[in-house]
Amino acid sequence: MFSGRTIGNSFDTIQKEYIGNVSRSAKGVCILNKEMVMKYIVACTNLYGIVPIEKVVEIYNDQNEEKIPLDEVERFLQTKRVKDKLEESFVYIQSNEFVAEATSEEAEKDNLRQNAARKPYYIPGREELLCFIDEEYVQETPEQLLVKNMLEEDFSDQLDVDAEVSELVYNLQVSGGDFMMELSSFISRLVLPIKESERYIPAIVAVADTTRLWENRGHTTKELQQY
Repeated sequence: MFSGRTIGNSFDTIQKEYIGNVSRSAKGVCILNKEMVMKYIVACTNLYGIVPIEKVVEIYNDQNEEKIPLDEVERFLQTKRVKDKLEESFVYIQSNEFVAEATSEEAEKDNLRQNAARKPYYIPGREELLCFIDEEYVQETPEQLLVKNMLEEDFSDQLDVDAEVSELVYNLQVSGGDFMMELSSFISRLVLPIKESERYIPAIVAVADTTRLWENRGHTTKELQQY
């Protein structure tokens, strides 16, 4: 996996090889801030799993003073070097969409589109959105902390609690709605007696309800219930 620093370095390379800052020439032609566009593409793909190119441009334009035209972005995306840099961040261009590697199979994409259909996009502010450049970024919640505390009580220092909960959250995020599979997988890894394992079920349900899911277009299930 690529850290935020590695991703940033990749974008710096793009920036050096292309004209970087958003500006307007004497003729009024928009010049893309290609580094920032790349960051928005990766962040939105990590947050939504699948996102139309047009939606990323819309979000970018809503959050930045200088506006970028869709056709300029589409031309920018046609270059092999840009495609290669995106793929280093596990983002692929397919038709008119950006697709995360974890959902690149046709059946997975169809399932995600079906589950996400007609749901509103969760669009955080610029600073929060760009945190999702790191595909391992997780918004910590009290529900996650509860599971960590339970694991520490049961396993002490025998288990990397932070890594275990981060993996749980990531798997829930990309599961496409298969919560029971992720629940069973997590509990089976603990290798605890049945009664001890059952203690985790409501806690994991609470984590799932407060995790930003691809199938919810970045919303948590709890947030959507309030719509």
